[in-house]
Amino acid sequence: MKIFQINLFKLNNNYNKNEITGLNSFLPRYGVKLRPQIQQDTVSFTGKNKLPDIMIPRFDDMIAQTQNLTGRVRHIVELAKYGLNCPVCGHIMLDLGKYNNYEKKITSATNSTEMIAHMEELKKYLHPTEAKIFEIMKSENQKNPKKTLHDILKSYLPESEKRLVELQAQILAYIGILSRDLPEKECLDVQNLLKETFNRLIDARETSRFSRKIFISKLKNIFIPENERTELVIKLIGEFWGKYKNTKYGTINNMERYVKSRFVYEIENWDYTPEQEKILDESAYLPRARDNLDAFIVKYSKKDYKRDNPDRKIALRMYSNSLSTLEHIIPQSKGGLTVIENSAAECASCNNGRSSDSIITQIVENPTMPVNYRNYIMQLLGFAKAGLTKEKYIIAQNSTYRNESLGILDVEIPSSSKKKKAPIQKHNKHEMNITPTKAERRAAKKEKIEKIEKAKRKATRKKKIDNSKNVPKKNSDKKTRNRRFW
Repeated sequence: MKIFQINLFKLNNNYNKNEITGLNSFLPRYGVKLRPQIQQDTVSFTGKNKLPDIMIPRFDDMIAQTQNLTGRVRHIVELAKYGLNCPVCGHIMLDLGKYNNYEKKITSATNSTEMIAHMEELKKYLHPTEAKIFEIMKSENQKNPKKTLHDILKSYLPESEKRLVELQAQILAYIGILSRDLPEKECLDVQNLLKETFNRLIDARETSRFSRKIFISKLKNIFIPENERTELVIKLIGEFWGKYKNTKYGTINNMERYVKSRFVYEIENWDYTPEQEKILDESAYLPRARDNLDAFIVKYSKKDYKRDNPDRKIALRMYSNSLSTLEHIIPQSKGGLTVIENSAAECASCNNGRSSDSIITQIVENPTMPVNYRNYIMQLLGFAKAGLTKEKYIIAQNSTYRNESLGILDVEIPSSSKKKKAPIQKHNKHEMNITPTKAERRAAKKEKIEKIEKAKRKATRKKKIDNSKNVPKKNSDKKTRNRRFW
C-alpha cells in the first residue's frame, strides 16, 4: 500500500522521463474557477477490459471512442460534415471522415511540400494558434522546400523561447509575491519550488525542460496535506472493491486505473483556501501550446519524437483540436448517460478543456459561449428543416443545456406540437396557384363538416315545424267525421 501510494502521488524534485510519462495518466486539472485551466479529458470509453467509469484517454482513444459511436448519438457528431460550429468556441469542426482521409494523405506524403498542400485543403478548420503556425510553415516552405516542418519550427525556437521564458518568469514572480500570504511552511515550500523552476527556465539543456503540468501538480501537493491524500487513496480503493469485487473488472490493474482517475476528480473539487486559490489562479495563466504561439513552437520543436516521423505528428496535431467529438452535457463522472438528450457535438479542444466542470464554469471560462451556442442551435434547426436531423433531438439537447446552465444557454425552439394556430386564410386553391397548408386544409374540412351538420339540424327543425302545422286537431277531425257521417 505504501509503495502504491508513493508511486502515485509523491513527486520528486527532478523532472525525468519516467516521471512525466507516469504523471500523464493521472495528474489532476490544475486551474481555478475563473481562469483558463489545464484539464484532462474525461471522455469515457467502453470495450474489453475498460472500466465503465471516468477515464483519461489519450487523443487516439478519443478518436476510437468517436468511431465506435452508434445510432442517434453518432448522428449528432456526424453533423459536423455539413459545417457545424462548436457551441463553446464557435470554430468550425472537422468531422471524423475528413480527418481520416487527411491522415491517410499525410501518411503517404513524402515531403513537407506535399503535407502543406494537404493542410491547405482543410485550412478553414484550423484554430487561431494552428492557423498562425500554418502560415509560418507555408511561408518558410516557399523559401526553402527542402526544410521539414520540424526544422521550420526549430528555426523559430530561439526567439520564441526567449519570449516564452520572459512571460513565464513574470507569472512565477507574481506567484512568489502571493505566497507571502500562506502559512510559514507552505510559503517556504512554494518558494523552494519557484527557485527550482526558475533554474529550469534559464537552463537551455534538453534534460532540464519546464513542465507546466508538473509545476502545478507540485503546487497542489504542497496545498493538500499528505495524510489527507493518503486517506483519499484508501477511501477510493475501498470504493473500487465495493463496486467491482465480484465482477470481471475486479483486478489490480483496473483498481489502479480507477483510483488514479477518481483521484483527479476529487482533487478538482478540493476545498482550497482563498490564498491557495489565488496562486492556482495565477498559475493557470502559464502559457499553453493550444493558445500561445511561442509555447507551440517551443513544445513541438524541442519534442523528442525518436523513431516517429516528427512531420507527420506535427501535421496531425495541427487538426486534432478541431475534430468533432461527443460531449456529455452532464459529465459521465457525475452520472451523465450517453443518450441523445445528454449529447452534443463539440471540438476536441473544448471537450478536453472542460473535463468534468459544470456548464456554468465553462461559460465563465468562455465568455462568448452564449452567442456561439445560439448560433450552434440555429445551425441545427437549419439542418432539421433540410431533413438532415430531427427537431426533437435539438429540443431535448437544448432542454438539458438550459437546466445545466440555469437558463443562461437557452434558445426558443417552436415545437410543432406547441405551435400557435395561424389564422385561417380563406382562398381558392385555383387562384394565384396558392396551395393551402396542412393546418388550413384541416381547419377548412372541420368548418365544412360543421356547416353540413348545422344545415342538417336546421332542416330537421324546419321539417318538424312544417309537420306540426299540417297535423289537424282532434276536435275538428271529430266534427268533420260526424258531419260526413250524417
